[in-house]
Amino acid sequence: MDRLDRYRQIIRTVLKPYTDIRYANVNVKNRSAFDTETDQYIILSEGWDKLQHLHGVLIHVEIIDSKVWIQVDGTEDGIAQELLQSGVPKEDIVLGFHEPSIRPLTGFAVA
Repeated sequence: MDRLDRYRQIIRTVLKPYTDIRYANVNVKNRSAFDTETDQYIILSEGWDKLQHLHGVLIHVEIIDSKVWIQVDGTEDGIAQELLQSGVPKEDIVLGFHEPSIRPLTGFAVA
């Protein structure tokens, strides 16, 4: 298995448990949308809070130029550590939700 295939597998493995989260105070379900052709991996939250429809991206990860970009991370603890623990090296993880001038200060890849 080459490096990118390994990253794809790791991303799916790390993100999949987020589809099992149950919220006590709102009728929302998390759903996965994984596209290995375009290397987009998304966890969507969708449901209802009384009369209000809720729909948003909880997590968005993509592979760009052989690096794992975390574009959105709405989790409590952050998924970067989970990716690290699963075998993605720090130099291959970009915290894309930080503006480019901040990325060198994060200890992760800048692009």
